[in-house]
Parts: sequence; structure tokens; C-alpha cells
Amino acid sequence: MDRDYADSHYTTRRVDDNKAGFAAVELYRNRRSENANVRVARVVFWDACGDFFLETFNTDIPAKLAEDLISEARKTIKIR
Repeated sequence: MDRDYADSHYTTRRVDDNKAGFAAVELYRNRRSENANVRVARVVFWDACGDFFLETFNTDIPAKLAEDLISEARKTIKIR
């Protein structure tokens, strides 16, 4: 994801941690007034559970962005 929404710009990053047993797509927000990237959410696939989980970090995110983040994670995280 690389898009504007309201007063912010959102980007995603892929994260893999084989030792911890997860892969994730993290969502970062850059508010124009703050000029700082802040991780606001992520969708994690936990190997031990065999499923995806949505996590947010002390903030709310619009439902549309959450849906797009989940979709991106399902498309990019390869399940064994």
C-alpha cells in the first residue's frame, strides 16, 4: 500500500521473523503535520496458529484501510 487517506499518507512493509514463527505486513502512517512514520497496524500470520490476525498499535484505523491491509497480507504472505 502506498496511498493518501484524509490528512495522512500510508505505506506498508513486509516483515518476516522465522525464529518467532511469523510473517506480517505492517501499516505505517505519516501525518503531514508530524512528518514521522509511525507503525499503526499489522496483519500477522502466525505459523503456530495457522491463521491471520489484525493488530493495532494504540490507535484506530479506517475500516477501508484495515480491509486493504488484510487483503494485501493474504496476497503476499505465502502459507506453507
